Amino acid sequence: MRGAVLAVGAALLLAGCTSTVEGSASPAPVASPTPGDDPMVDAPAIGTCHDVESLYEPLQVPDVVDCGDGHTAETAVVADTGLPVDAEYPTQDDLDEGYLGDAFDEVCSYDTVEDYLRARPGDLLYADYAQVLPTEEQWARGARWVACDVTYGYGQPETAPGRMAGVMESGTTAAYRACLDGDPADNDVVACSQPHWAERVSGYPDVPEGTPFPADQAARAAIAEQCRPDAVDHLDGPLPAEVALDITTDDPDDWASFPFPTCVLVPAGGGTTTGSFADR
Repeated sequence: MRGAVLAVGAALLLAGCTSTVEGSASPAPVASPTPGDDPMVDAPAIGTCHDVESLYEPLQVPDVVDCGDGHTAETAVVADTGLPVDAEYPTQDDLDEGYLGDAFDEVCSYDTVEDYLRARPGDLLYADYAQVLPTEEQWARGARWVACDVTYGYGQPETAPGRMAGVMESGTTAAYRACLDGDPADNDVVACSQPHWAERVSGYPDVPEGTPFPADQAARAAIAEQCRPDAVDHLDGPLPAEVALDITTDDPDDWASFPFPTCVLVPAGGGTTTGSFADR
């Protein structure tokens, strides 16, 4: 019984032009296996592109698609569940009750996303992950694997603007970073390639309960100064003159009950922007 995990290989992520990454990304061909002989039969190759529609419904097995034709997800890890050949194909109740065991729960994490995109510590990504299972037909042939797909988008998969493997080392990362559209009190997560008010930075100021609500930019700036070390890490250097520190606030009622600001970077002159400050 195999327990091996096919992790993301450095050579694969750097290759870029290999057939695995840039080809049709169909699963590697397997020659007429005997049912039950190989639990990894029909397992997708690392870099396989899928059209994942939901992060939360692994029994809706996604279609394999050509990576150049628009895709929402890419296979990052594949693991053997260890289930025997006579195991029945899972139902949703089975998944809820842990039928597939630790392999199903542990194959994916946010670390998987960071590793696959080659993100640095603290990068906040416009990406997520989803478990992918064999089809019932593949299961009947002996497939007992579970895969982790890295998905593009926040909350629900969206069509990726390109290949995600290693993209955070490309120098053009805005489409894969999380930014905020709206204002300090009311905002939505968008890709930094879209118009946005602020760029998220990995940091949370320490604000004691009872701190007055920061109703203007000057009041927010005093709290946001705590974000400077995280901002310097994010930018890999000091803040340029055109970039300012700021924070999110939620609304005054939420602030009064539990102040929980997050660190952001904003254009020093106000307004919205596109792109990522980290790419400049």
